[in-house]
Amino acid sequence: MPEPTIRRKADQEWETWDDPELKARSDVRWKLLISGERTPTADLAMGIAEIAPGAMLIGHRHAHAETYYVTGGTGSIILDGVESEIGPGSAIFIPGNARHETVCTSDVPLAFFYTFPCDSFDEVIYHYED
Repeated sequence: MPEPTIRRKADQEWETWDDPELKARSDVRWKLLISGERTPTADLAMGIAEIAPGAMLIGHRHAHAETYYVTGGTGSIILDGVESEIGPGSAIFIPGNARHETVCTSDVPLAFFYTFPCDSFDEVIYHYED
């Protein structure tokens, strides 16, 4: 049963891709803050991510909708073929199965919160595209 939960960014370790080839193509790191496989929560998975300067989160899609809220750096997102500039204060809704890729265009990491409407981040299956 879900319980009220508080997790602090500073208490979590950064994670990245297990696959070295994917890591080389997509220099991204994240901290999973709320997710049913790690916390006594349900209905929402949430974390923070950073894309390194000049790097990108490569094109992909997943069945779940997703939101981003940018907290630092600047970049661009290509969402279903439409490119938009993003920066601190940008809120982005990504419909389920929408192809998207995100690039950091600043000299500091592009930092953002992300959410998925699911019990656990483990439910989100990424399909990568070039």
